[in-house]
Amino acid sequence: MVSLSVATGEHMHVERSITYHADLETVLGVLVSSDLASARAKAGGLDHPEHTLTKEHTAPEAVTVVTVPAEKLPDKARKLVSRTTVVTITQVWDGRGPERATASFTVDVGSLPVTIRLTQTLIAQGETTLSTFEGDVKVSIPFIGSKLEQLAASKVDAVLAADHRIVNSLLAAR
Repeated sequence: MVSLSVATGEHMHVERSITYHADLETVLGVLVSSDLASARAKAGGLDHPEHTLTKEHTAPEAVTVVTVPAEKLPDKARKLVSRTTVVTITQVWDGRGPERATASFTVDVGSLPVTIRLTQTLIAQGETTLSTFEGDVKVSIPFIGSKLEQLAASKVDAVLAADHRIVNSLLAAR
C-alpha cells in the first residue's frame, strides 16, 4: 500500500493505492454492492445501513446512509458532538471499465463541519485490479480543525486495510 498524507494548512490531502485480486468488473460490482455496505457497517459496529444503487449496468451510483452513535466517534470528535450523526456516502462511477473506471466519493457527516471528497480509480491489470484513492479531508472548526484533519488522515491506512480485507472476502465468495 502506497501512502501519502500532506497537510496543506487548509486541509489534509490523502493518496493511497491497493490491489484487489479480481478483474475490474468484479471489483466494481462488489464496491457498489449492498453486501459491502452491510459488511462495512457490521465491521464498524453500526446498525444495518440504507443502501441504494442506480445505473448498475452503465455508470453505477451508490448511496449508503449509516447512523453513527456519538460513542463510536473518536474522542476528540466526541467532545464536539454529543448526539447521533447520520453519515451519507455517495459514490458516482463514470462507467464499468473494462480497462478503467473512476468514481467521485463524497461523505456528508450531517451537521458536522467536515468535508471529505475522494476519487477512486480502478485500473485493470489482468487478473488483478489496481485501486488508487486521492482526496481531501477538511474540518472547518477554528483552532482545532487541522488537528482533527490529521487525526482523520492518521486513520486512513487502518480503515483502508480493514476495508481491503472485507472487499477481498466478498470477492473470494463470488
